[in-house]
Amino acid sequence: MAVDKITVSLPASLVREIDLLSELEGVSRSQVVREAALLYVSDRASAREAAVRHAASERTLAILKELRNRIPGDDRPVLDILRESRGPLDDSASR
Repeated sequence: MAVDKITVSLPASLVREIDLLSELEGVSRSQVVREAALLYVSDRASAREAAVRHAASERTLAILKELRNRIPGDDRPVLDILRESRGPLDDSASR
């Protein structure tokens, strides 16, 4: 695995905490910082994915609310009503 070295400025109190953790866990300071950075990046990616899922859920709920408010006598097949409410799929979803 290729490794890039970077310089990061941190408050002295945080460096002391990192050093304490590295000593307690028997790993290097770099390992503590690597693991912290990996956790941060992973958490951010998860948050973005959750936002996408939430937006899709909101769209689905809006469609369901629209369907609930339709006049009960619509004798079209449910699939046709859903397709009309959903609108056209974008190209990436149809692949």
